Amino acid sequence: MKIRKQFGILIASIILIPVLSIIALSVYHYVTSPQRHLLNGYRQIRNMKDIELSEDAWDAIRAEIEDVPPNVQIAIYYDYKILISNMQELKVGSNISPIELFSFISNTSNVYDYQVQAPGVKTLLTRGESRERFLVISRSKVPEAKRQKTNKFIVPMLLLIAGFEVFCISIIFSLSKTISSSISQLEKNTQRIANGELDTQIELPEKGRGANEITSLSESLERMRVSLKDNQERRAKFIMGISHDLRTPVSLIKGYSEAITDGVVTDIDSIRKSLSIVESKAEQLENMINDLINYEKLNNTDWLQSLEPEYIKPILEDFASSAKATADVYKRTINTDISVADDLKIPMDKKLANRAFENIFSNALRYTKDGDSVTITADQKGGNIELRIADTGVGIAEKDLEHIFEIFYRGTSSRREPGMGIGLSVVKTVIDSHGWKIDVKSRVNEGTTFIITIPIPDEERRIVQVQ
Repeated sequence: MKIRKQFGILIASIILIPVLSIIALSVYHYVTSPQRHLLNGYRQIRNMKDIELSEDAWDAIRAEIEDVPPNVQIAIYYDYKILISNMQELKVGSNISPIELFSFISNTSNVYDYQVQAPGVKTLLTRGESRERFLVISRSKVPEAKRQKTNKFIVPMLLLIAGFEVFCISIIFSLSKTISSSISQLEKNTQRIANGELDTQIELPEKGRGANEITSLSESLERMRVSLKDNQERRAKFIMGISHDLRTPVSLIKGYSEAITDGVVTDIDSIRKSLSIVESKAEQLENMINDLINYEKLNNTDWLQSLEPEYIKPILEDFASSAKATADVYKRTINTDISVADDLKIPMDKKLANRAFENIFSNALRYTKDGDSVTITADQKGGNIELRIADTGVGIAEKDLEHIFEIFYRGTSSRREPGMGIGLSVVKTVIDSHGWKIDVKSRVNEGTTFIITIPIPDEERRIVQVQ
């Protein structure tokens, strides 16, 4: 639940206490009001045609009813008949003579105080009836009964108000506890990250009704902690990889240079051989540095904004043709089959895509021997282009498969080969950045197959279907 909503509930609860109390009092007063019962009867007899009263008479009766206090019972008596009554003993519509009426009053006078009136006979009656034919009878209990009735009303109302108070206080306490706990936990987690404690997992609150923006922020902090930890490990691994891989050519360059300078190598052939090695290692060192620079550039995704739709078939055919020429030099057998529509366009950075393809092919050459084969195929399958680069080389151990795209990772079969373990990491970065997918299947001593899945844009797919 969001904090704004929690505070909204808090404010609403505070406002509802007096509002609901007032409403409850009004409803109780309306339900128990004698006027409600009497006025309902008044409206019914008002429409009876056999009672001939003037309009002033009817208005006077209504005024009598509306002036009745809550603790007073009233009955309207006319022409030997009870017209209106909230007295249990005097039923509406019952016939009773004046003698019987006054006898009833006399017999119950020990319980009730009675008042009998005959208001405005001459103005109320239309035919000059006698005063006894129209009477307003009212009664009330003794004060002790009145106090008991009042207490019966006050106690439920107090209990109702107390219940609302307990309800609102419990809500306030629950919300305050949730917010306070969330803020305290957030403060502890941020302090832990600020102190560099990235190995300890952040305590996340249980998801449910108590969740809010702060608990959501804790989840974001946990993701940030994991990301920072990964970056920290990657940076440490990066530095260790650079230190290890750059040390070898630097040591060789330094060693042969010192040998020439110190006169250890004196004959011209040995000097030329040493300088040739120095030049080779310097070139290797330069290539390593360029790989590092290019890898860093790939992590800056600004280049993604300049992706342009390119005809994919010529790019794949040029790659296959170049691979064929290279394979001949390395005495490898190569097979190619590019089955892609001529006018199909894919948004891509052509140079980077070529570099990814060539890195995979270069690995295929490196881990095969004379006479082995490399197969390059491209087919349209559904809404995708599937590019496969397969070889019959040494393969990749199962334990290495899940790590081959990690920077500086060197598999079991690749440790004897020169390199920094950046090539496949560059491939993965290029493929992922384009929104493509790459998979690898391999068996030791049987070969390796890299599968690149390139989604075809919807508009291009429609064009192909029409053709």
